[in-house]
Amino acid sequence: MKYILTHCENQIGFLTLNNDRKSNSLNLEMLDEIVAAFHDFEKEQCRVVVIRSNPEARVWCAGLRIDQLPDAEKDPVPYEYTLERILKSAEHFPGIVIAMISGSVWGGGCELAFACDMLVASPEASFAITPAKISAPYNPNQVNRVLQRVGSNIALELFATADVLPAERALQLGILNHLKDKSELENFTIKMAKKITANAPLTVALIKKQIHQLGYKTVEQLTDDKATRQAVKSIFYSDDFKEGKQAFLEKRKPKFKGK
Repeated sequence: MKYILTHCENQIGFLTLNNDRKSNSLNLEMLDEIVAAFHDFEKEQCRVVVIRSNPEARVWCAGLRIDQLPDAEKDPVPYEYTLERILKSAEHFPGIVIAMISGSVWGGGCELAFACDMLVASPEASFAITPAKISAPYNPNQVNRVLQRVGSNIALELFATADVLPAERALQLGILNHLKDKSELENFTIKMAKKITANAPLTVALIKKQIHQLGYKTVEQLTDDKATRQAVKSIFYSDDFKEGKQAFLEKRKPKFKGK
């Protein structure tokens, strides 16, 4: 691939943004590569995907290239806009997606980070949500991703001021799961990923799905959803659930097979 690097090791997929010359800005070809990478990670049965930049990169992701934003003179209202493809790839991926951030994150880069399930960063990280800088519209999905991280008052501040949010405050606001020195960041992230891969993949996938659905549905809607009820039932009758109980009783580590 031209704009990203990927590999899978011990059920952990690594997706490295490799467009440093353009501050890891997302062009259309790069979006296609990221979507394809998530398909490959799922085929390879990766249980965790880590999205990162190259170690020397000062910008983790500068967002969608401005010259590839929709043209109001020619294009319909971008309710389902181009960047949504990779955001939904991360959100719909059955495993956990971790953003490992050691540089600045701008505009649509924040959307990519916020579409990940967990964020781990070094003090060099910073965030800026910038549609107000260019009078760009945000659809409800885009706004909702920010609201899943912070309260409405903080979300309004981030959108309205477009100020740069330093890593320390991002940690205080709950945007970051962990803040680690750059020298420790990769080892810490991999250690956390390994803990996740050791746990029951069906349960992790179900809980992730429910958390995302609760951001868009009321509790009553989710409870009555037939697919959700069936997913709960399928895990209840799964071999992994039996193995998990047996391993607990035998005081050993379970060996989950995802079925």
